[in-house]
Amino acid sequence: MVVRLLCFAQLKDRLGKSEFSLVLPNSATGRGLFAKLTEQDPGLGGLLSISRLAVNCEYASLDQVLQEGDEVAIILPVSGG
Repeated sequence: MVVRLLCFAQLKDRLGKSEFSLVLPNSATGRGLFAKLTEQDPGLGGLLSISRLAVNCEYASLDQVLQEGDEVAIILPVSGG
């Protein structure tokens, strides 16, 4: 299946793009998506370990099963003042 991945901040800088399509096995979860990204670039592990996942504009658990065509955003912590 194919999902559309949106990346922000340091993750976008590291990957060199803000969005792209990613092929995952059927019934993949957010955790599986993070694992695939870490396989492709082991240096992403630290960023992903502190990130949240949103699927179709709603925060989601890493255990959520993804569906064909989902829009998946990886959101790093935000601070402000």
